[in-house]
Amino acid sequence: MNIPDPKTFTDPEKLRKLMANAVRLGYPDLVFNCQLRIAELVGATHEKGLEREFWTALSAAEEFATAAKGKTARLTKIRAKHKRVGAQQVLADWAMEAEVSEGFATLAEHGRADLSGEAIVMRNEELFSVDAVNAMRKKLMDHNVSAEAVEAA
Repeated sequence: MNIPDPKTFTDPEKLRKLMANAVRLGYPDLVFNCQLRIAELVGATHEKGLEREFWTALSAAEEFATAAKGKTARLTKIRAKHKRVGAQQVLADWAMEAEVSEGFATLAEHGRADLSGEAIVMRNEELFSVDAVNAMRKKLMDHNVSAEAVEAA
C-alpha cells in the first residue's frame, strides 16, 4: 500500500481526510504524524521563536484532545490566558504545575517530546526563571526524556 507522507501536505483539510482514513484503516502512527503536521502548519503561521513553538505545541495538544473526544476540542482557557499574558507566561505557569499534561505524555510516548511545552522551556531557558527551568527539567527526567530528545526541534 502506498501511504502518503503527511510532511508533504500543506492543506490541513486534506490532512484531516488522510487522518480519518488512517483511523478507519488502523494506522495509528499515520494518525499521529497527521496530527503533528497540522500542528506544524498552525505554528508556521506565527512568528518564529517562542510564539511559533508555543502554537505548535498547543495545536498538537488540541489535535490529541480532538481525537480523544471524537469532536473538535479547543483549549480555550489556555488560549484566553495566552491572549492575556502571552506564551512566555503560559509556559512558565505550566512549568510550575505538578503534573505533566496528556499532550506531553502522548508526545513522549511517540518519541516527540521535543514538541512539548517542557522542551520549549528547556530550549529557551534564558527567558524563564531558574525555578521554572528546574521544574521542567525534573518533569523531563521523571519521564525519561533525554536532553538530546529536547533539542530535536
